[in-house]
Amino acid sequence: HISYNFLCIFLQFSGHHGTWMPNDKLAQVFDKRFYQELVSRSWVPRQPSIDDPLKTDWTTGDPNTDRPKMMLHTDICLFYNIEENGNCCTRTDLFNTNGESHCRPEWENNQCSVYDEDHPRWEASEAVKRYLGAPRVNDDNGNFYEAFRMAWLKATMNGMHDLKPVMDSC
Repeated sequence: HISYNFLCIFLQFSGHHGTWMPNDKLAQVFDKRFYQELVSRSWVPRQPSIDDPLKTDWTTGDPNTDRPKMMLHTDICLFYNIEENGNCCTRTDLFNTNGESHCRPEWENNQCSVYDEDHPRWEASEAVKRYLGAPRVNDDNGNFYEAFRMAWLKATMNGMHDLKPVMDSC
């Protein structure tokens, strides 16, 4: 259940544009911030695709900036159940100082649901909670690093001998 932690996506290669952090340098820090961003921000569909929901990406903040924050549909579904209703906002409980919702008006009253214990993806959402280590933002990366250590051990013991170093920037 370890998701990627280094993300920069370019429109010309994938049809998506953005990163989940404000800049490439922060997106390349190897820690649990990806999961903190996932659960602590109001993510909404940026370009909903009716034909193929996997083509939908999600944004938070101003989607029209030159560095829009974005996550893929597969990122959001690690924690939120967006299969049946993907036209929602992940955090309808967040507001600006002027009282305006962080969600776009069309989704401000439509909270994305989380997985029930009997859903096949419930285990993934529980893993996200474990990586976070606490309900509030904190600097303890221990659970995330331990899970990565175990995944890395499995990957390298199964013949992954030609892994390449991460690039300095996207």
